[in-house]
Amino acid sequence: MKRDRGHLLFQAASRIQRPLRAQTLTASCLVLLVSGFWMPELQAETAPKAEESPIDLNADHLEMDPKSRTVTARGTVLISQPGMVDLQADEASYSLDKKEIQATGNIRLIRNGDLFTSEKIQLNVEKRQGAMEGAVADLKGPGGRIQAEKVQFHSENSYTLQQASYTNCDCVPGEKPAWELTAGSIDMDRVDNTLTARDVNLRLGDVPVLWVPWWQHPFMPKRQSGLLYPVMRAGGGNGFEMDLPYYWNIAPQRDATLTLHPTSRRGMLTKVQYRYMGENYKGSLDTHNIYDTVEDRHRGLTLLSHRHELGSWEIDARLAASQTRDFLNDFQQRKLVDSRERRLESRLTADRLWLRQSGYSNFQGGALWYQNLDAPNDRYTVQRLPYLILSDDRPLHALERAVNGERGDKDGRFLLHSDAKFDSFYQQSGDAAQRLDLAPELQYWRSLPIGHFSGAIGLRETAYWIQGDPTQTGIQYDSTASRESSSLRARLDLDLARTYGDGAWKHTLEPAVQYAMVSSSDQGHLPNFDSTLRHFSVSNLYAGNLYSGDDRVSSGQWVAYGLTSRLFGRQGDGAVRNLLTGTIGQRWAPENGRAYQGGNAFSDLVAGLEWFPGDHWTLSVGGRYDPYVDLLEASETYLGYADARTAVTVGYHRNTTDPKTGAMITEGTREPLEDISLQAKLRLDENWILKQQSDYSLETDGLKSWRTGVTYEHSCWSLELSGGRDLSSQTSEHGGGFIGFFFTLRGLGGYGVSS
Repeated sequence: MKRDRGHLLFQAASRIQRPLRAQTLTASCLVLLVSGFWMPELQAETAPKAEESPIDLNADHLEMDPKSRTVTARGTVLISQPGMVDLQADEASYSLDKKEIQATGNIRLIRNGDLFTSEKIQLNVEKRQGAMEGAVADLKGPGGRIQAEKVQFHSENSYTLQQASYTNCDCVPGEKPAWELTAGSIDMDRVDNTLTARDVNLRLGDVPVLWVPWWQHPFMPKRQSGLLYPVMRAGGGNGFEMDLPYYWNIAPQRDATLTLHPTSRRGMLTKVQYRYMGENYKGSLDTHNIYDTVEDRHRGLTLLSHRHELGSWEIDARLAASQTRDFLNDFQQRKLVDSRERRLESRLTADRLWLRQSGYSNFQGGALWYQNLDAPNDRYTVQRLPYLILSDDRPLHALERAVNGERGDKDGRFLLHSDAKFDSFYQQSGDAAQRLDLAPELQYWRSLPIGHFSGAIGLRETAYWIQGDPTQTGIQYDSTASRESSSLRARLDLDLARTYGDGAWKHTLEPAVQYAMVSSSDQGHLPNFDSTLRHFSVSNLYAGNLYSGDDRVSSGQWVAYGLTSRLFGRQGDGAVRNLLTGTIGQRWAPENGRAYQGGNAFSDLVAGLEWFPGDHWTLSVGGRYDPYVDLLEASETYLGYADARTAVTVGYHRNTTDPKTGAMITEGTREPLEDISLQAKLRLDENWILKQQSDYSLETDGLKSWRTGVTYEHSCWSLELSGGRDLSSQTSEHGGGFIGFFFTLRGLGGYGVSS
């Protein structure tokens, strides 16, 4: 079929090339292939290059003037050249000698995905140059609409627009956009990915709000060096602040952002962020520095992060250091470090995992050091330089066969878990200690008709080499010390289930009981670098060691018991969903284990509940109750609702002191508290969004911290009004209040207050 059509075209071209007289060809859809001199035999044998490909001219009427070698087309004119030209018009003429198109009427030109419409165009298809008058352009990629009195095409990828306007709003044709940029000229270059405008006015509707002599913007959303949009902040501590960032696209896998951050009260803060990545590594460096005119000293923060994969090894490095202890309180660093953080951790670790058909081995080694922002210096801050950990899990198939006979591991499985740890604790005061901890444990697991049984027998040997007084007790040790301990655990888990409604509902009862016995030599003479008594909760109800860390072991006997119940329901799509999970538990101990529960035979009651009453609601409750003094010691409750328009979470937090000793009950807290927190995002209608975050103290009947924002979202711009007060490291201290706005134009970026 193509051959017949080509033969017809070849004949038509032969008639046209006879130097007798101008001829007119009329057809409903006749195509003329012209590319200088037409050579069909080469076209058949060789695929043409894009710049040598023929022009496809399709029209209702075609006319050829042999003397001027000009083709004239009328009526639904379509002109195309693969990868080069895609033009529609009412009338057009094409010069074979000049290789130039002149077209008028309802013009639609597509170049590199951009659509231009106008009434008149002149275009040289060989040089890719030309001009278009009264043009409207719809840009591909991120979008955008441009109107211009004239478009000058310089090449395939660059052109200039005279007396032009640009907007990223999706408007009805003929309707005034919500915002637009007007310019005397706009130069657009797809190779350099730049849109450069001169004599620029920003208009909101019909109102001009900003004039700049020069403007440059990325043509496509690609990385490109240049100025980024400023961000401003007004607060009580530093006054007026502004970010003036410059983005440097160093290489495809490296970039940097250099920022000047002037403040009205403290001077000029400089920020540098450098990012890099390779085939098997990536990292970033952030450093902020200022000469504080209020405190008359240099201050700063530096963070370095690097991850590297070297074969089977994974290297992780992080450096965090503040030049002054209160830098985080005075300068917001939300994207880097929480302003309430009081301990900056740095580390360098190497990790490797060996997987076997059954079992694994893992090695981790490195160094950890800290900056204690609450202390005047780090002279007595304990650092781990270095530490080594080797863990190993391997099944004991020979023991399984000896116990289970020919049935192998179907009825009972044995696993040997071993930990070997070496830590070197160091202080700048010169005090130090080395600790070696070896802990092999034989574990057993056996399935039962309605549950399973598990048990473990372990040994532990811990040795210390102490130099000086690392725990600052006033005693110079310069000696060695050791601790030996053994442990036994036996646990029974039952799984009782019943279904209702032909399997639509399932309810489970999962009681569990565990006996633990730990025997340890005296630990009073040992230093304590990393151990605290765990906050008793549902999560550690069955813990084998009631202390965190390795320096202390909870010695004695106790029985932990609890009940977990779940409710499952089948949804309309057939999926099974967990609707309710509740757990309650307690510990009982004979006299030698009661030191960890206030000297009482029974510990506090701990409970937790998760309830999903509907597709959008979530309720989470956790608490700890002392039955001897009838006191709710700790409680956390969260109620949340979320759908496509709304997300709200309300929390209640309670933490009390022990009525007998006055000590804090909840691990890791500094003071008692009872407060309510609220986080909400409400879409009031299609345009308005309300955001609220607050912490309210029930003890002082006042707000500790709050943040409120109201956002109006338009299809091509948005405005956010925000204000609040930040909470610092203590609940009685605040990092200062702020108020401001943030204004965003779709396709251009945002301006205003950073909240």
